[in-house]
Formats: sequence, C-alpha cells, structure tokens
Amino acid sequence: MLQIKNLSKSFGQRTVLQDLSLHIAKGEVYGLLGANGAGKTTTINIICNLLKADRGTVLIDGQPVSEQTKSLIGIAPQENLLYKVLSCQENLEFFGRIYGLSGQVLRKRVQECLEAVNLSDRAKSPVETLSGGMQRRINIAVALVHQPKLVILDEPTTGLDIETRYEIWHLIQQLQQQGITIC
Repeated sequence: MLQIKNLSKSFGQRTVLQDLSLHIAKGEVYGLLGANGAGKTTTINIICNLLKADRGTVLIDGQPVSEQTKSLIGIAPQENLLYKVLSCQENLEFFGRIYGLSGQVLRKRVQECLEAVNLSDRAKSPVETLSGGMQRRINIAVALVHQPKLVILDEPTTGLDIETRYEIWHLIQQLQQQGITIC
C-alpha cells in the first residue's frame, strides 16, 4: 500500500530525512516512531503531497504521490482541524464534499463514520461542546469520510484519558480488519 524508497529531505544545511525506506502492506498498522525533529511530520507531509522530497520515491497503492493519490489518503493530524461552531455531522458533510461526495452517498458515509467513532448520538452537537476525546474521534471520522485506503493518524491518542485511548486503539483494530492501512 505504501512504499518509500531512499527518501531524503533537507531544509538548508539541516538534513531531516536521509535515505528512509519502508514498505507497509495493505491492512497493516505501522507506527512511525522517533524523537522530536526526527522527520516524522516531514515524512507525513511528503506522503500527503504537501512537501516535495529532495530525493527518493513514494508510492501509494503503486502510484507515485501526486494530486491523484490524495483521495487515497485520509489524515487526522495531531491538531484537530475541525470547525468548532459546526456540528459533528456538518463537519463530516463539509469534508465529504471536499472529496466529491454528495447526496445519499454523503449522508450514508457521514452516518457510517459517526457510528465508527461511536458518536451517532452527538451528530447535531457543535464540536466546541464535545470533550477533547470526542473531538479527537470526530477528527478521525473526518479522515475516514471518503473511504481512503491509507489512513495517517498523527499521534491519535496524545492528551487523551486511558478509556478514550482504548476506544481509539479499538477503532484502529476495526479499520485494520476492514483492510485499511494505518500509519
């Protein structure tokens, strides 16, 4: 699903990535670990086509990273990118439309994503009224709304209580069982 070969990136004189290579198979859960400044976010930005590598290749489902591969990726960044005054449902609808979903398909995906993160009962609640853990779960639901093949979760359990961490880990297991690759 994700192949990285000899990926390198520098910012001026500072080398952030040097010859990173890895292969993540379909349905695999892979954790990218490293100290602050080790290049994890840079790698994610290159995979998402937000940043160009100096050298190396990145393939998603056999395709070079490009505008066309963006639809294959769902990302839940460390910082929630939600519109706090909108409801959970409205956030999912908004982001679904960005990915070209509409009508019955969009309504169905919104409901499925709310169920997946166990927040169907909060569909109409403004995001600003939710706990931090609930907001994190909606952020993950946004990453799933367009049915990506690869989901990137940047520190999905940071700042969450132990119960909510278990819920996120359980969700990751469910996504893996559906054949979704998680990094």
